[in-house]
Amino acid sequence: MRFPFVFSMIIATGLLVSCNSNQHKYEGQKAIKFDQYMFQGLQLYQTHCLNCHQKDGTGLGKLIPPLNTNFVTQQKDLIICGIKNGLEGEILVNGIAYDGIMPGNPRLTPLEIAEIMTYISNSWGNQVGIISITEVEEGLAKCRN
Repeated sequence: MRFPFVFSMIIATGLLVSCNSNQHKYEGQKAIKFDQYMFQGLQLYQTHCLNCHQKDGTGLGKLIPPLNTNFVTQQKDLIICGIKNGLEGEILVNGIAYDGIMPGNPRLTPLEIAEIMTYISNSWGNQVGIISITEVEEGLAKCRN
């Protein structure tokens, strides 16, 4: 009896994309993949990121940096590493220094990180497109231990 779940997921995905006001450049299978990444990315964001970075990506004042900025698109590898391994130490976002500790999520797979990255890279004014698993794996390979 998967039909109600699948149907509700399709509706929710359509609503997510239409409410997100991003008109993506994809068609066909690539559009479906983008919508899936956005939907799953939102679910993962709500589970792992929302408490600190907030529903609208604004962060928490001078404690938690915002994600509704081009910092997300300019520092993709840093964010990928941060999602997986956490971040510690000062970072500069839009001219504001943040010096806190972000816990990592070591159990997240490259696919899940790609979905989160796709969601935050296409929300709140950002419009990057799909962040692939390959991009995530390349970013993770650059992480400092």
